[in-house]
Amino acid sequence: MATDVLDEQPPRFSLEHLRRVAADHWGVESDDVVGLSSERDLNARIGAGHVLKVSNPAESRALVDLEVAAMRHVAATDPDLPIPDVVRLLDGTDVAVVPDEGGRPCLVRLITTVPGAPLEGDVVTEDLAEQVGAATARIAHALRGFFHPAAGSRVLDWDVRALPRVAAKAQQAGVLPEGDPLRDVVARVATSLAALPRLPSGVHHADVTLTNLLATNGRITGVIDFGDLHHTADVVDLAIALTAVVRNTSDTQVCSLWELAGAVLRGYQRHRRLTWDEVEVLGDLVLSRLALSSIISRGRAAAHPDNTAYITQYDDSNARTTHALAQLSPGELARRFHRLAGTATASADAAALGERRDAVMGGPVAPLFYDQPLHLVSGEGAWLTDASGRRFLDAYNNVAVVGHADPTVVSRVGRQLGRLNTHSRYLHPEVVELAERLVATMPAGLDTVLFTTSGTEANELAWRLATEVTGGSGALIVEHSYHGSTRWMADLSSNEWPPGHRPDAVGLFRAPRAHGDLGLQATTDLVRAAAGDVATRGHRPALLLADSGFTSEGVHDAPPSYFEGLRAGAHAEGALYLADEVQIGYGRTGPGLWRFAQSGVVPDLVTLGKPMGAGYPIGAVITRRDIVDRFASRYEYFSTFAATPAAAAAGNAVLDVLEDRGLPERALVTGAHLGERLRDLAASTDLLGEARVMGLVAGVDVTAPRPTAQRLLQRLVARGALAGLTGPRGDVLKVRPPLVWDHSHVDHFVGCLAAAVDDVRRRAG
Repeated sequence: MATDVLDEQPPRFSLEHLRRVAADHWGVESDDVVGLSSERDLNARIGAGHVLKVSNPAESRALVDLEVAAMRHVAATDPDLPIPDVVRLLDGTDVAVVPDEGGRPCLVRLITTVPGAPLEGDVVTEDLAEQVGAATARIAHALRGFFHPAAGSRVLDWDVRALPRVAAKAQQAGVLPEGDPLRDVVARVATSLAALPRLPSGVHHADVTLTNLLATNGRITGVIDFGDLHHTADVVDLAIALTAVVRNTSDTQVCSLWELAGAVLRGYQRHRRLTWDEVEVLGDLVLSRLALSSIISRGRAAAHPDNTAYITQYDDSNARTTHALAQLSPGELARRFHRLAGTATASADAAALGERRDAVMGGPVAPLFYDQPLHLVSGEGAWLTDASGRRFLDAYNNVAVVGHADPTVVSRVGRQLGRLNTHSRYLHPEVVELAERLVATMPAGLDTVLFTTSGTEANELAWRLATEVTGGSGALIVEHSYHGSTRWMADLSSNEWPPGHRPDAVGLFRAPRAHGDLGLQATTDLVRAAAGDVATRGHRPALLLADSGFTSEGVHDAPPSYFEGLRAGAHAEGALYLADEVQIGYGRTGPGLWRFAQSGVVPDLVTLGKPMGAGYPIGAVITRRDIVDRFASRYEYFSTFAATPAAAAAGNAVLDVLEDRGLPERALVTGAHLGERLRDLAASTDLLGEARVMGLVAGVDVTAPRPTAQRLLQRLVARGALAGLTGPRGDVLKVRPPLVWDHSHVDHFVGCLAAAVDDVRRRAG
């Protein structure tokens, strides 16, 4: 007996012999016995409901048992996958041993049929190609967790990893001569084949081809033939199915190779996402499969002239597809597949990137941070990494409130994006749950949530609500405030005003600086004076807006009496009071989540943004139902991307992480350590003044003029920590890190700041 199923002649049974085998061993009686095509085995349909599979005499019992076990595993883990069932013999076993007409013992199984006809030769549309991709991923997923000793030891010429060995054997046999283009393919794919052991692997069907996929009326209704099952890289299993689709043997091609490839990848990734490393080798693996198919066909056709039609059926399509793919360089081929799979990345020539940005993004209208702009490529927790691999401690970005690339947020958003993401005029539990959770964090009365895409849009919507309810047209803001970037919000962001700009409808009042009277009456008087100023220019105030942490003023705390005065003054003038929590909220100042709540003063409106989705754009206005009902009597509100299911998933994930990790509680502990370390450092140098800390946000006065403050910031970045400048004169160091900071991050930051202070002092000296 030969040891290789590709070298051993297939089993020899007459149809009558096969009929008796089915009857004697399984009790299945039928005179309707039809032979089916096969390369190395012998298959026959018995009646309408069964297929008798006679394995090649060289096939081992362990491998047949592997197939049986795998089919039962798939049936158990994904019962909806249309695969055959293995029928037990009359004696309760799975496999019979029956000699063929040459006396060679063969392993025989009986399986049920599944509906449909093989797809090979049919016209392949994008829809059908997508179904192939989906079926491939589903089978791969169903086999997760399956183990069998024979799977890892199987030596199979059809395994793409066997290409070098098969090619060498073909060269010796003279069927792969010098100058043959397939030799170039074998050499080209060597690096990708060598990378396979590093990629995710498992036991795979490894032959989800158009021959083994059955369809009815354009829908896949059956997956058959587990005969090539073996342990290999997940992406190899995909490459086999992908090869079958793009090199299909239909006489009519209605889609291009790339349209079909893209469709397969779409279907596959609806069930299993590909990694960048997998896609990087995918094109070469398709070439490997094509080359393997062509080389094996040459040798098999010579050895089995009676089965030439079956063996060579793919030769022409193999040659056509190999030529099309080999026209692209390895890099071009990989880039093409990355684009199809969604794993492509933008080209980044660091030297030219800044110039390219200026040319198309407006130059000075959208300036970059820092004298030496950072080219950041990744983030993790409290750290950011640039293109050179250098890490920076992030002390500035509160958007990443739960840390950069938090896995909980990434997973929840990614899963939702892979399922559904549409606007909020359809019912969806993520959106409703997020609104309910936000309302639960608010004082009584703040019971209605209107979602937006940003803090700016939230403030803009709050303005619309306020003007509708009050009939006013003026706004009252802090002297150096920031509330957004739209036309009107820019007018309500006084720290952004160019020289000489002062909108008639805007009145200013003083921030809660320590040297002023912060009592209820004094603050009320400040607000009413600002309202009076607006009135002289023909406006009655509709809304008072205040960042609850006064971060643009340089970070200032305020006693409850100040917040009471803001509300009292606003209401006395017929205006509503808005607490802008876009920068200061989400647990930055402690477990209450919102800075305004610590004062005991309940505003009419609260706006949220920046950290709400940990990088996914989402914002919100939270207010009373009576205010919204008044607005709804004349208007509807809708924003296409406000609270999409994915955005809401991000919002829910952020709240989960804040709660589960106790980050608001940690903010107080870490913030106390930050305040202590900053005050100690400030006491040791005359370059730093007061350090104001609220939870995990701080404003540190730089006692030198603004140019020196800017130099200090540049040296801080050079030392490996990112921060910003704020305040009326731009001389307050703004420290507003992700809430995942702990004492070690504080110590690292203060160490960097101390070194930066020394750098500036040495330069000044």
